[in-house]
Amino acid sequence: MLTLRYEEATMALPIALIGGVLVLVAWGLGAIFGHGRRTALWAALLTCLAVIGWITIGLTLVTHDPGTGGVNLDPGQEIRRALNTGAREPWLNLVGNIVLFIPFGTVVALMTRRGIAMRVVTATFLGAALSAAIESTQYLLGRVADVDDIILNTSGAFLGALAAGVVLALGGSDAGRRRDAD
Repeated sequence: MLTLRYEEATMALPIALIGGVLVLVAWGLGAIFGHGRRTALWAALLTCLAVIGWITIGLTLVTHDPGTGGVNLDPGQEIRRALNTGAREPWLNLVGNIVLFIPFGTVVALMTRRGIAMRVVTATFLGAALSAAIESTQYLLGRVADVDDIILNTSGAFLGALAAGVVLALGGSDAGRRRDAD
């Protein structure tokens, strides 16, 4: 998904970081001004989707010449390349694909009303589905659809969900029940 040229990747990383900050700001403002936790989480989710959409589809439309596209169905090919070469571009791709979906996984887990396992499973599944939809769209736009991007994005959603689930679990059962009631 983020298989971008170095110049594009250097544009995408700050956008992803700013997007992560915007997610926190959207959630915090909703909580501070009493709009309720659910409203704040919906605002954060929409912010996540906007940032992901811009980085994966928007930058493609702005910077990529339509091509013939392609499909990489060899799991681990690009991941191995990043790990073996040590070059900057493959590492940006590897890390960027994971980092991009961590806020998404976190927000989805916080929105899910069941225990930690259901939160993690829901966020991971939705992260995989969103990533597959993005890869399909990129293929239609003449880019290469890569199974490794789906694996990396799903990993990011999983990590975000796991972190959120652990934080909620450590917050105590009464606090968790009150949060779920919001």
